[in-house]
Amino acid sequence: MEENKSTSQKLVKHKEKQSVIEFATILEKMAKKLKEEGKFTFVQGTKHIEVFPSNQLKVEYEYEVKGDKHEFEIEFEWITGDNDGKSMDIE
Repeated sequence: MEENKSTSQKLVKHKEKQSVIEFATILEKMAKKLKEEGKFTFVQGTKHIEVFPSNQLKVEYEYEVKGDKHEFEIEFEWITGDNDGKSMDIE
């Protein structure tokens, strides 16, 4: 029996240097759009990629230090109907 496997598509991959203020502004825009509209849109030139997550998310925060290099990642994913998870807060 053949198994159906979903193929993965990377719709956005972008790296750039930003100031802390520029980065925080992007995060604020993303958060505001998610709170008000439940979605946000990446725009690069004429390319528009809409991100429309379900109401429940699996969220991962990771902070790693290797010598002088610090890396902080925020990742969220969703599956329709997924309602599990434990919460974390920021103070």
